[in-house]
Amino acid sequence: MNKHLVLFMAGNPNAITLAVEPEVAEDLGDRLVQIVRNGHTQTIAGSQGQQYVVNFSHVVIAYFE
Repeated sequence: MNKHLVLFMAGNPNAITLAVEPEVAEDLGDRLVQIVRNGHTQTIAGSQGQQYVVNFSHVVIAYFE
């Protein structure tokens, strides 16, 4: 079953939800706090083979559900 990475961007009250494989969520889960704190740009593999590039310097809140 897919996981979802939920992102809230600065200046936008609407969440962006990206479907990812459970392995991606597991890999990023432990590092997500550091990635957001440091504002890294990260490539994230989507659940259907897509590649998302997220600039975490614009992310205010990020979590997996």
